[in-house]
Amino acid sequence: MNPEETLLKEADRCVKCGICLPHCPTYTLTRDEGDSPRGRISLIQGIAGGHLDSAQANRHLDRCLSCLACQAACPSGVDYSQLIDGIRARRHKSRGERLAHHLITHLPYRSWSRLGLWLYRHTGIRPLLRTLGGRRFRRLDGLLPEHARVGSWRSSYPATTSRQGRVGLFTGCAGRISDRRALDAAIAVLTRLGFAVVVPDDQGCCGAMHQHTGEPQTAETMATINHKAFADKELDAVLYLASGCGTQLTELPLPAPVYEISQFLNRCHWPDDMRLNPVDGAVGLHSPCTLRHQLKLADEPEKLLLRIPGIRLIRLDQIQCCGAAGSYLLEQPEMSDALGARAIQQLPGQELQFLATSNSGCALQLARGLRQAGRKIRTVHPVELVEISLRERGSDQA
Repeated sequence: MNPEETLLKEADRCVKCGICLPHCPTYTLTRDEGDSPRGRISLIQGIAGGHLDSAQANRHLDRCLSCLACQAACPSGVDYSQLIDGIRARRHKSRGERLAHHLITHLPYRSWSRLGLWLYRHTGIRPLLRTLGGRRFRRLDGLLPEHARVGSWRSSYPATTSRQGRVGLFTGCAGRISDRRALDAAIAVLTRLGFAVVVPDDQGCCGAMHQHTGEPQTAETMATINHKAFADKELDAVLYLASGCGTQLTELPLPAPVYEISQFLNRCHWPDDMRLNPVDGAVGLHSPCTLRHQLKLADEPEKLLLRIPGIRLIRLDQIQCCGAAGSYLLEQPEMSDALGARAIQQLPGQELQFLATSNSGCALQLARGLRQAGRKIRTVHPVELVEISLRERGSDQA
């Protein structure tokens, strides 16, 4: 069966009932049938069947977030992920589209150094690149965390209490900048719990952005790199913090079981002297689409945070999608901004001290939205709050 026949066979399972419509972020925003799951499936049928190939059709397909809320709601069990990834993989891109996509998905995150970041921020390099780099670069620059810091991790960190095991930590391609605080917090919590932590320097991107934007071969190459990086390390588990990466990693043949960090911490033994202190301020808990729909681990961060005594936790289930979606926030700026603004508007009126989310892309998108709205809320990963509560003074949030 050729790729077109495979797509048509799966697409034909959709009965166009419309149950997916209220779950689709883009459809609820535009009310355009082309921006709905069943509308996109119809377009996929037309393209795969050789009856349709128009810029308008590709526009609707490109505006799909791949959040898979529709797939989770579908009573027929249609594999929408297979459909949208499959049609994107066969799409012919113009030279300009290929170049722009390559720059976005192959940015040299690992080449950032502490000196390079300082020079970028405090010399004329930043305004020059913002001028010459175009709209996409300016958006990327606007996502740079205010307190971003980079540097290398050691290859391993010993347990600081009675040893329970040995785990590998996946940092990803952008983690050195976007998730640095969260990854440092994870190392601190894990070693305090009795786990030795291994951080392979030769690991790479998870490949999710490539998989979902029409480059499955590149994603396979990334999988090979990461398997090699974590092989022969005698690991009990490989842990990830970004749920977007997790959706890809859980499908890979890694040499040890793969766990989301909250999921792992909820299952391991906590020594009796591992006491958590209260953390000042209300915490809004955002659940990324990848954590909810693909991984089905939405309850894990809440279970972890409820260990903190007296925590004031507010679930933000009303937020459908923040509009980050990997490279989507750069490639579909108008739709991404609209979804991001809606997410910020849906935050509770009461003042939050923290906004906790389990995906780096969501964290960057929400933090930028909060800055633009003038709201002084600190965006964190749930494991950062656990690390704060483990300090000698739980209220110290510096």
